Amino acid sequence: MHTPRLILFEGIPGSGKTTAAARLQLHLQKEGFPSTFWQEGHFDHPADFEGIACLTAGDLQHFLNQQPALADVIQEYLSIRGEDHLLSYRKLQHQHPDLLPQSLLDAMPQKDVYDGLPMADYCRLALDRWQSFTQSAQESDAITLMECCFLQNPLTVMLARHNADPQFAREHILRLSRIIQPLNPLVIYLSPQNPRSALEHVRAERPHEWADFVTWYLTGQAYGQARLLSGFEGVIQFYTMRQQLELDLLPALPVSSLIVKQDGDAWNDRQQDINRFIAPYFLNGDLT
Repeated sequence: MHTPRLILFEGIPGSGKTTAAARLQLHLQKEGFPSTFWQEGHFDHPADFEGIACLTAGDLQHFLNQQPALADVIQEYLSIRGEDHLLSYRKLQHQHPDLLPQSLLDAMPQKDVYDGLPMADYCRLALDRWQSFTQSAQESDAITLMECCFLQNPLTVMLARHNADPQFAREHILRLSRIIQPLNPLVIYLSPQNPRSALEHVRAERPHEWADFVTWYLTGQAYGQARLLSGFEGVIQFYTMRQQLELDLLPALPVSSLIVKQDGDAWNDRQQDINRFIAPYFLNGDLT
């Protein structure tokens, strides 16, 4: 077996992705394997789009004409891929909170890769970003750990926002999985046996703003409106559907995967299952 260069953690909110990934990273480092863990929401995530707007050259020039003093600053947060001008506007806002005019802040979400573009543009940009990441990761000896960005984020935007045909969403994930194959990826899927309990637990832990946004995102857009979903019950219905879709999809993908069925906080048992799963993929096989 070839040593994996990419380990992906997936599952619905509250399933324990962040905890499991952080524990595995510590374990790998203890055993002498260099690794990097990219958490969801990191502004510099190499394979995801956190607060990134996709602009045309004309869009960018229009903004610069309105705010010529920002030209040098914006260039620091801009990357160009062909005709796509990708501006990390949330990172720019975070690092320069008093610099951006409100007109610019209001305009950027309309170009946001996840929440402002047509689905075809999102899919094209996502596959291109994964291709770029894969090429870069092949040149590194480090193992990259990621959460959410392989299944959760693309399926949520395609299904919840656009009400895409599930078969189209499956085909997108299949294309993505083929792109990352050179990294010998592993997928660790944390599957709560009681999605309702997991979601209620995470709702109680996180700020009200998180629950309000998730409720709107899943029930107030195309998928939820088509099915008359509402409130937190609608959130539970969506995530129950998405978990089953992901569990059905995983065996069809050309990647090795582990499904960790869990209920409660038995982290030691879960971590042992994960360590046993990945051990054969490392040269010494001694990661248990």
